[in-house]
Amino acid sequence: MYSHKYFRATFVDAAVPDMQITIEFEAPYPVDEGINYSKIAVDSFKALVREGHIKIRNIEPIET
Repeated sequence: MYSHKYFRATFVDAAVPDMQITIEFEAPYPVDEGINYSKIAVDSFKALVREGHIKIRNIEPIET
């Protein structure tokens, strides 16, 4: 029987590892190898953006 617990996920840019975003999300506990916690974290991140909890501060072109 599962309960839910908060987990923390840190997203990093593969090219620029110093850039990171950390979120907390709820997922089944105890940890089960059959559950894709990465997918739950990504879905939670998308929901936070969609709901306006994570916002874009600025968009600008990069000089190349």
